[in-house]
Amino acid sequence: MKLLQYLFFIFPLLISCQQYDKQPYDKNEKTLRAFPLSTSEIIFDSLWVKGDSLTYLRLKNIRNIYLADTDSIPMWISNFKQLKSITSFSERKKIINIPNEIGKNSNLTHIELPHNNITRIPSSLYNLKNLERLNLSDNNLNEIAPEIGNLKKIKIIFLSGNQNLLNIPEEICNLSDLVSVPINNTSVSNLPKCLKNMKNLEWINISKTNVKNFPIEILSAPKLKTVHAIGIKLNNYREIKNICERKNITFYYDE
Repeated sequence: MKLLQYLFFIFPLLISCQQYDKQPYDKNEKTLRAFPLSTSEIIFDSLWVKGDSLTYLRLKNIRNIYLADTDSIPMWISNFKQLKSITSFSERKKIINIPNEIGKNSNLTHIELPHNNITRIPSSLYNLKNLERLNLSDNNLNEIAPEIGNLKKIKIIFLSGNQNLLNIPEEICNLSDLVSVPINNTSVSNLPKCLKNMKNLEWINISKTNVKNFPIEILSAPKLKTVHAIGIKLNNYREIKNICERKNITFYYDE
């Protein structure tokens, strides 16, 4: 009986003790280990590579992750089941890739990874059904997969500045909540005509792309307000300009 009482007393203590694999890397990791379990925001810097992953994984309530001074995202990011946003803001180090495991963060709504060196979007990312905002501007993407059409709740996708990006798949037209299509400063040469069916589309930016013919059908999108086409020569410029004036669509173009 005494043994049973002892076990009831000691078992909760054992559960509460965090079994780290190694000593804190430095004083910053030691401080991080003292963060309250209720912590909802955290900065990942290069320490995560050198430290113990359990230092981070004990914080089960993380909702927002900020990446600074690191060139990678940990694969174990998928353990943060409540994660809503991930944002990078490092000027010195650049994120090289997005781990496939990110597809398990089903509650993600915002991914902000501009100004990095990301070359591909992992296929699992297209499974994030709650994603509303995807910012991958100024990276090194050369392809957007047709599976982008699975992101049904997405409102804005920033793809500008990916100079090797050659095309936009027609499946983007499946994104009925999409408000804007900024693909300026890319190598895109053709726009899907089905953009005309996007009921919430307000803004298109094709400045400094390889687009030569702007599909006039797109100008019938019911909420379209603005078209940016600076730094390119459209073969059907006059026609586009006349339609925009008639429909009260602001058209930015180098005449």
